[in-house]
Amino acid sequence: MKSNVVYIMLLLLPVITYAENEKSWFVRPYVGLSQMSDLGAQYQGIGQQDGTTDISLDSGFTSGFGIGYRYNAYFAAEFAWEYRSNDSSVTLPDSEGFPDGNYASNIFFINGFYFFKPTADWQTYIGAGISWVQEIDIDLERDGIEQSYSGDGDIGYQLFIGTDYPLNDRWSINGEIRYGSTTGIDLAAENNTSGTITDLDYQPLTFQLGAKYRF
Repeated sequence: MKSNVVYIMLLLLPVITYAENEKSWFVRPYVGLSQMSDLGAQYQGIGQQDGTTDISLDSGFTSGFGIGYRYNAYFAAEFAWEYRSNDSSVTLPDSEGFPDGNYASNIFFINGFYFFKPTADWQTYIGAGISWVQEIDIDLERDGIEQSYSGDGDIGYQLFIGTDYPLNDRWSINGEIRYGSTTGIDLAAENNTSGTITDLDYQPLTFQLGAKYRF
């Protein structure tokens, strides 16, 4: 019986050692391409007519920074900040147009990761996170004049899948695809502008590249 226990422990030793070696703090800067579908919103007190209008969105960019802790070979958690901006074009319900502008955000995340067993040097992971909006704003611009609307405090979520490739014991690079969603956002006028924009969605799809440093 004793020999069987020893044999089992010897079999599990590589797994235990692998899990223990993965424990570490890490930091993770990243940049990416931001994609969002065109969306609709309710406009009140902007222009000559209230109602529903469409917002056209172009491709944009995102950048962020995370700090986290990997508990073992399979699980990690992260606190992250992210800035995102997509160019926008808006036509109000009364047909007044704002061909320039942007739809931008500052968002904080708490993310959880699950890592699969490595395949060669690559290690695939999946994850999910809860988001808190520090600010989402949209700028309506025309002929050098800007009208800004912003909101904050909304809660959302994100889902992601990615892969890590180690460069050495400390550094790795990663690629990731993420989908985020925050809905029902209300934006109030800033500075000398007037009106409100309500019932907005913020649902970006991100293709990103990053680097990770383990302490």
